[in-house]
Formats: sequence, structure tokens, C-alpha cells
Amino acid sequence: MFEHYRTVIRQVDDLLDLLKSIEIEAELSSHLENDYLAAHEFFDSYLKSPYSSNTHEAGRVALGGLHELYKWVWAVKDSCEFQKVRAHLGLLVQAAPKINAATPMINPASGKQDDKSNKFIEAIVGLFAIAYGRCVDLDDPVESSGGENPDAIFTFDQERVSVACKTLRSKNPQTILGNIRSGSRQITRADCERGYVLLNSMNILEHDRVRSEIFGSYEEPLAILREVLDDTYAELLDSSADELAEIFEANPKVFPGVVTTLHSATRVHSPFGVLSTSLKSTLVTNFNQKTQLDECGLKIPRAFNEFIHNRDLNA
Repeated sequence: MFEHYRTVIRQVDDLLDLLKSIEIEAELSSHLENDYLAAHEFFDSYLKSPYSSNTHEAGRVALGGLHELYKWVWAVKDSCEFQKVRAHLGLLVQAAPKINAATPMINPASGKQDDKSNKFIEAIVGLFAIAYGRCVDLDDPVESSGGENPDAIFTFDQERVSVACKTLRSKNPQTILGNIRSGSRQITRADCERGYVLLNSMNILEHDRVRSEIFGSYEEPLAILREVLDDTYAELLDSSADELAEIFEANPKVFPGVVTTLHSATRVHSPFGVLSTSLKSTLVTNFNQKTQLDECGLKIPRAFNEFIHNRDLNA
């Protein structure tokens, strides 16, 4: 584990050096600066007490989040289209650079409501589009279209596709319905052949429940994270099946399999002792009960799942 953490902290340093090289530096007291400092404090604490499973919890989560970002960025940093995601990465000086935790409503650097962290999922989708697609067109996260356009449009498998990202702030089924409706309209307005609504669930997952215990397998904490989503989505389908069907009938370009990202951090028992690990998963939910999901449409969600798990990437 010592060698593992030493490699991880070195790669996090490499990430910050890369960002600095493209003139992206953390603001004083920003999430990025706080996470970077916390990650190093965790590593220092680990060196002093490597067998303590409760060493610097916040720093452990910060290190995991920054290392995830490192792997996603490193997978595409040499691409000719990498510059297209620069504006999204630029938000890291003000936003929370991780999706493995709920983010505070108030930004520590600005003292204002933190809406920029919601856009971090858009950066990940942009990096995915560059890794798996071509001719990438990203909505500017600062001077955006005001909610008129999807966040990413790119060519995948000879098809022009789009992704509309929505970060959930509430478990209210009607709020989620509104997000699906809004994303569907964005896709319909876009110049694409197919589109996907992607829901970021970081703010509604029960992160504390999976951080407070040490589990015997990855499946146990993932099941806990999915519990809230499964119940919420079941309630939405029970109460609003007809409304959901109408949304997809009115927006035929939209794939009815809505993608949800689940991302957190936990600890698990292993033959090498207690390991800190990121939990990552994607959930595809068919919100149109009048139709079945076709295999062709599932290619993008499956590719996105491969990307967030850093499989087959040059990381």
C-alpha cells in the first residue's frame, strides 16, 4: 500500500503541474487547493501510521477524487482535441474536482452558492467524448447556451450523438422528472441523431453510510448507494409513467435509457489488509415502460462506464 499511495500522490502532483502548464492554478481556499492539501496531509499521516484504517478520512477521499481526475485527464491529454475541454478544467480553480462526495452548497473561495461544481460532470463527459469520439463540440461551461444545448455533441461509431448532463440536488421524483424533461428538450434542439440524458447523483447518495464501515466486498457498499436511487426511481415510474412516456414520444432522438453516475469512496477488507478505494458505477434506467432498450443505443452508456472505470485507457 505504501508504494501504491506514493505512486498516487506523485500522479496527483503531475496533474497539478499539467494544469499549471495550461495556466490553471488553484485559487486560495478553493476546493481544489483544499483537496490537494488534504490529500498530502493524508499521505503524511499514512506514512506515520500506515495500519490505522481511520487515518485522515477527508484527505483519503480528496486523494481518491484527485487521482480519478488524473486518470481521466491523462487518458486524453495528448489528443488533438484536448484543448476543447480546457474551459471545463478551468472551473477546477473554483469548483470541487471530484464526484465521489456530496459538495457543499456554498463555495469556500467565493462565499457564494456553488453552482460550478455541478458542471464538473460535464468535464468528465467532455473527456469521455474526446477519448471515445471525434469532432467533439462542447457547450461552454462559463458562457453557456443558458440551458438551450446539450453539454457535448460528438461522433461515435459513425453517428452524431449528444449528452445532456444534470446534477441532482433533490431526491424528489418530480424534480428528477423535470431534469429528464429539460435534458430531452436540449437534445431535441441539437444537431444530432441520438442523445442521452445523464444524471449525476453525487449529492443525493448516502456517502456517509459507505465511509463509516469496512466492507467485505465492493458489492456491499454499491448496493447501499443504489438503494436510494432504486427507491426514488421506482417511485417516479409508479407515479409518472405516462408523463415519462410522453417525454420520449415527444423527443424521439432521446434514448429512453437514462444514465446515472454513482461515485463514492469506501474501505474494503483484502488479503493485503484494509484498502481505501473509489466506488464507481453507472446505472441505466429505462424510463419509458412502453419500449425496450435497443442494443445499439446501449453502446454509449457501456463505453462511458468503461471510461469512468479507466479501462483500456492510457492512464
